[in-house]
Amino acid sequence: MLKSMTGFGKSEGQTSLGKLYVEIRSVNHRYCDINLRLPKSLMVFENRIKETIRSFVSRGRIDAVFKFENTTGEKVQLFVDLFLADEYYKAFQILKEKFNLKDDINLQMFLASKDLITVKEETIDMEPYWEEIIPIVKRSIEEMDIMKKKEGEFLAKDIEKRLEEIGRELSIIKNQFPFRIEAYQNRLRERIKKLLDDLELDKYRFEQEVAILAERMDITEEIVRTESHLSQFLNLLEGGESVGRKMDFLIQEIYREINTISSKINDAEISQRVVKIKTELEKIREQVQNIE
Repeated sequence: MLKSMTGFGKSEGQTSLGKLYVEIRSVNHRYCDINLRLPKSLMVFENRIKETIRSFVSRGRIDAVFKFENTTGEKVQLFVDLFLADEYYKAFQILKEKFNLKDDINLQMFLASKDLITVKEETIDMEPYWEEIIPIVKRSIEEMDIMKKKEGEFLAKDIEKRLEEIGRELSIIKNQFPFRIEAYQNRLRERIKKLLDDLELDKYRFEQEVAILAERMDITEEIVRTESHLSQFLNLLEGGESVGRKMDFLIQEIYREINTISSKINDAEISQRVVKIKTELEKIREQVQNIE
């Protein structure tokens, strides 16, 4: 099933560390770019979370936010350096006596002293909590994936409709082309005869030159290749999920063939149909930019 690169999912669940909330969203990107916002306690799982996301996603920018409602995973401890406090006290006493200060030594002085009280996070072994966290992560990814598939289904229907329109226009060009070539050859003969007037004309050479000019206008190969590309495109719509890059490549190839047809054929009606095909191709190209 075709998947869009646009999606959103969220989940929540109770863990021993507290209630965990996970939100994950995906938008267009050429590659698979994963960005996580994790509490410090979960940083140890960063690579594993990314690998889990990659098992669902092949392309797109992924932003995931993890939050704990109440967490016991980031406890802190305060440490008082009593030796340093004693040294500060002695220094305060020296200053008081030296300068005959009347103020008493108080707690405020100690609190303003650098490095006297330090904060240290209490580290815990997070490994046992992984089995509680990963199901919550997967639920958010799966919810996002469902949204991406629904969007992909809509894109597939729209693209298929436009491919059918391109196929119809190409079929008309294919059927009209032989008559346009014949008409072109006849017009060319008449123009050359008028230019030459009564001059002697080598009929064999004349027909040969007309055939060469007509051959240069032949778009049979371009039509065959375009039909092949359209068929491949339809197969991708019905095939696997990660086909965005292949579709983008096929669009470029179809554009190339259509541009060649346009440059070869000097016919107003066929040119109008080429313009219609290019318009549909451009709309498909825009849709393909959002396909994973």
